[in-house]
Formats: sequence, structure tokens, C-alpha cells
Amino acid sequence: MLRTITPSEMKRVETRVMQETALTGEALMQNAAAHVARAVCRQAAGRAGQVVCLCGTGNNGGDGLAAMRILMEENPAFRGECWLLPGRLSADAQRELDRLTEAAGSPPHVAVHRVEGDFAMPEKVACAIDALFGTGLSRPLEGAARTACEALQALAEAGVPVVAVDIPSGLNGETGQVMGAAVRACETVTFHRPKPGLYLGQGPDYAGEITVADIGLTAPEAAPLDDADGMRVLERCDRLLLPRARTAHKGKLGRVVLWAGSRGMAGAAAIAATAALRAGAGLVTVACPDDVVDVVQTLCPCATCAPLSTQDEDAAWESLSAALERADALGAGCGLGQGPMAAALMERLLRFLHGRALPCLLDADALNLLARRPAWLADGAAHVLTPHPGEAARLLGASTAEILADMPGAAARIRRRYGAAVVLKGARSVLCAQEGLALNPFGTPAMAKGGSGDALTGVMAALLAGRAAGAYAMDDLALMQAACALHGLAGERAAR
Repeated sequence: MLRTITPSEMKRVETRVMQETALTGEALMQNAAAHVARAVCRQAAGRAGQVVCLCGTGNNGGDGLAAMRILMEENPAFRGECWLLPGRLSADAQRELDRLTEAAGSPPHVAVHRVEGDFAMPEKVACAIDALFGTGLSRPLEGAARTACEALQALAEAGVPVVAVDIPSGLNGETGQVMGAAVRACETVTFHRPKPGLYLGQGPDYAGEITVADIGLTAPEAAPLDDADGMRVLERCDRLLLPRARTAHKGKLGRVVLWAGSRGMAGAAAIAATAALRAGAGLVTVACPDDVVDVVQTLCPCATCAPLSTQDEDAAWESLSAALERADALGAGCGLGQGPMAAALMERLLRFLHGRALPCLLDADALNLLARRPAWLADGAAHVLTPHPGEAARLLGASTAEILADMPGAAARIRRRYGAAVVLKGARSVLCAQEGLALNPFGTPAMAKGGSGDALTGVMAALLAGRAAGAYAMDDLALMQAACALHGLAGERAAR
């Protein structure tokens, strides 16, 4: 598992390591450049043309210049061009330019130019390197920098693979917001630990494939000096759940109750129930209005149903509470509606939960009902809220734009206000629990459709119930990470 690191923390850790160990800035740059060179080889494989590298005047540009020298030294047939932004180079970038110029020969295998006015890329480009700006950029691109960014963007739109050094230029390393313009990379080679901006905001649209490169800061003498906190990020090699015991049976794997569905929205209940069963719940009961029971049981025959009266509130609550008494976890809200009956039962449910250790996940209409009358949920049970940005805005009395501008901050605010763990859903969902923050890197735009959230409710309810029944041993954040990963990976597979 990875942990993110903010640009400011990365700079602090690098400085500390160089001050307290024998590791030098030059060594870090050579290690970084070697990883960039390998990425270029991967992306350029089988493509005709030169490699072009657009370099800024700082150390990000130095990484790009060093990568071009490494490519040239490793392949006698290598040809390329470097374009430098106007201005004085940093000491490290100047050293790499001098080394590249000396090694390039005559005529040079790598020609070096300055970006001035309109400049022309070679006719055939096999791959491009974005080494204009690193994670320290804090202002919108303008002038020659923006011209260079637009040139890289034109190459990307023409199908040329672009490799970004640490972060696509123009993308804020902490928030993922585009600062005026940004480079759209097919692969970003980020150093030591991934930066939050690669996952947040518009980052997923610009970062492409994210490769996390070890540049030496994990060496035995350096690793203890990295004390920066960060958001957890699962990798594909991480284990999500332990294998089931061969002697497992349904009574040991968790009993899920889903309070879900309404006339016209029975499918939401069926999707959640199916997902809960496929995610390993031993038993699933759907508490739904009596006029949709037949639909739910036809769509999900392996779940049982607890019919709820649509006319008599007391009778409906009696059926729902009876189901809850036998549950290991509750998932509520999918397709529930926000009518008078749903609102009345929500009031009773919140009172029921206080003083009980029943884990409860609230989604969709349950969140909208909660937002009408905010209630503190913490009472020793593992409660989870799974809002999308619009629902999060209602829970906080904010605008959706405010939520999107700071997803980690919004998730933390919801947790403080309601006393529950939070999955703030999005292209890269943000997870917040007592143990800290996490980002879910899995999923696909193909999941941007009605029903995806209902499936996540079922998956997470199954894991909550399984943990309560003793089948799993995970903290809240690890459980939410596992649920979001299973959901996202299933979406990726379905899309394929």
C-alpha cells in the first residue's frame, strides 16, 4: 500500500534526507531520470520518430535533461530534441544541460533549443517528455510556458504518448486543479510517493497511468526520515480479504439488512442486494415496501424480503425493527425515496441506532433525509456515510463546487459533524475514518451511471456484516478501502 505526500512535505523530506545522510540531490535526480527514461522506452516502443523533451528552468527540467542523456547513452541510434523555457537554469538543471551537450556529439544526437515565439516540433515524434514544471507550481501557466504546454497538448491530441515528470505541468500537486492549462499525459512518473493532485480534482484526466518511482528515499538510511503523513492508496498487489475457511457457512459470514426500494425504484434495492451477496454476505434481507416485494424477489431470488406497509407507519416499523434485531449490519437509502413514510421511519431508525452496536451504512435518500435533520451517529458502532458530492453538499449546507474544491476537507468535515466514517464518492473517492484518510484508485468512467452507488452499498454492507460476525478483522478505513477496491475492480472488469 502507498501513501500520498503533498508537494511541500516532499520538499521538506528531501531536504532533511540530504542534510542528514550522504544522499545528494544529484543522486536523487539521476535515479528519477532513469525511471523517466524507462517510461519513455515503454511508451515509444514500436513507434517511429524522435523523442522530444520540453524542459523548465528548475529541477524538473533537470530531470528531463538527464533522462534524455540516459536514453542517448543507452541507445546509439537515439535521436531527440530538447526545448528549454527562457530564463536562468537552476544549478542542477545547468549541470544536466552541460552533461547532455557534452555527450551529444557533433552533429548532436540530441539538439537543444530555446522556446521562443512559435516553435515547431519535429514531423515525427515517437514520445514526448513533459519536464516543464514539477509539483511546486502555484500559479497559472502563461507566456512561453503556456505555449510549450499547448505544444505538448497538441502532440497528445495527435496520439503521441506524453510522459510527465512527477506531475503533469499545470496541475496542482495538492488539489488536482488545472491552473490555466495543463499537459495531458499518458503516463506520469511520480517520485517516492504519489501526490494527491494525481487523484483529486481533474488529476485523473491528466495523469494517465501513474508510476510511483523509488528515487532512493526508501533506502535504509533515508526511510526513517520520511515522517510525512499521507492518504492511504491501495495497489493492485495488495490483498483485500483473507480466503474463506473451508468450513465457513452462511451463518458465520454476516447477515445484511437493506432498507431500500420504493415504487419505481425497486431496481436499486435489487442491485444492492445482489452486490451484498456477491461480496460474501451469508444472508441478505431486503426491507422494502410491500408493493415492490415481488419485483425485488424476482430480480434477486437469493435474498429474502421483509415487506413494509405503505399505509401504516407502526406496522412498517414493526417489520423493519424485527429484521434489524437479527442483522449484523444495515445498509439504508438505495431507492428509498423521501416521502412521509420514509422520513418517519428514518426518525425511528436514528433513535433505534443509539445505544446499539449495529453497524449502519447510509446512502442516497437516507443521506438526504439525514441532511434535513442532522443527527450525531457515533455510539460505538461502525457507521458509514457514502455521499456523492451533491449529497455531501446537502449534509454540510455547502455548494457542490465547494465540495469538489476540497474533497479530503469535505470528508473530514462530514465525519466531524455526524460522527461516522465517510466515503465521499467520485472518480477517485476520498475515504475518511478515525484511522485517517485514503484514496480509492480503482474504477472506470463506465461506472458513471445510475446503480453504481447501490452496488457499493451492498458490497460495503456485506463487509460490515462479515466483520461483525467475525469473518474479517479490519479497521474502518481498511474495510472501506477493500469495499471501494472490490467495487472499482469489478467495474473495470465489467467495462472490459
